[in-house]
Amino acid sequence: MANFEMPVTEYMTRPVETIRIGQSLVAANALFSEQGVSALGVVNDAGELKGVVSRTDILHVAVYSHGETFRVPDRPVEEIMQSPALQVSPEASVAEVAKLMLKQRVHRIFVTSSGKPEGVVSTRDLMRAVREKRIKTPISEIASGSVVKVKADEPIALAVDRLDLSNKHGLVVVEEGFPVGIFDQACALDSRRLPPNTAVESAMNVRILILPAGMGIGRAAEQALGMNVRRILIEDDRGVTGIVGGLDFARVMS
Repeated sequence: MANFEMPVTEYMTRPVETIRIGQSLVAANALFSEQGVSALGVVNDAGELKGVVSRTDILHVAVYSHGETFRVPDRPVEEIMQSPALQVSPEASVAEVAKLMLKQRVHRIFVTSSGKPEGVVSTRDLMRAVREKRIKTPISEIASGSVVKVKADEPIALAVDRLDLSNKHGLVVVEEGFPVGIFDQACALDSRRLPPNTAVESAMNVRILILPAGMGIGRAAEQALGMNVRRILIEDDRGVTGIVGGLDFARVMS
């Protein structure tokens, strides 16, 4: 397996998208959509990193109301942020970050200096490292066999509940057993004002990537980056048999 001892600064994303202590979850959710991120660093007035708030955190405190699937509560981000945020120094290696992600089951690690965020490494950044190493190992060797599905005509409310209960970041939407989309946390938050009985197909992300089990990990990472997707479905003559997510790419480096 390839060596991933290169400095984390070579792959971290900058600048870091942040929100200040005292701002609301409503503002955080707006930033998720505007910036295309799934989490924000929470900083104080001095710019020091004090925590992290993610889409998962917001979905956990969703308020259910009549006529809507749910609403985002107008509460300060510090009430639900994860603190302290996981962080490493700029001297850390990509391999160290990947191991920390796996150990803590998180999808991003902040790179800080003197308490202030200089960058952030997400599982998508790990995909870039894997792509560049051109690893030939089949994706079936790192895939999870646990594929949680929802039917295209089932209600959004059911899909949101299933996301929460399964502790998954995305459900595979199927129609007559065939995958037609993904319903993830971004879809859930975007569809929150719709009636709870709205069909999942009205809110799903139709951008999906399905690859054969024998595809090399490096090539699969390249495909995922090119299509801007976070998960890869694996298909063989039995249908969809597995799914590869961000932490599976971290596993490649451990």
